[in-house]
Amino acid sequence: MDTLDPLMQYGPNDGGYAGAIQIALVVISILVGSWLFGAAYALFSNYVKGKKEDSNTND
Repeated sequence: MDTLDPLMQYGPNDGGYAGAIQIALVVISILVGSWLFGAAYALFSNYVKGKKEDSNTND
């Protein structure tokens, strides 16, 4: 018994498995996403820290 339907037109990746390019794109996306999250957190942290220092100098 065939596991693939002969009436359907399958693409080059008939098994539906992830290819090397897809895996590489996911890994790169995770790395870039985590870097962006860390950069945004650092900017926010520095902004809050700056606000606290400003309020302390006014006292």
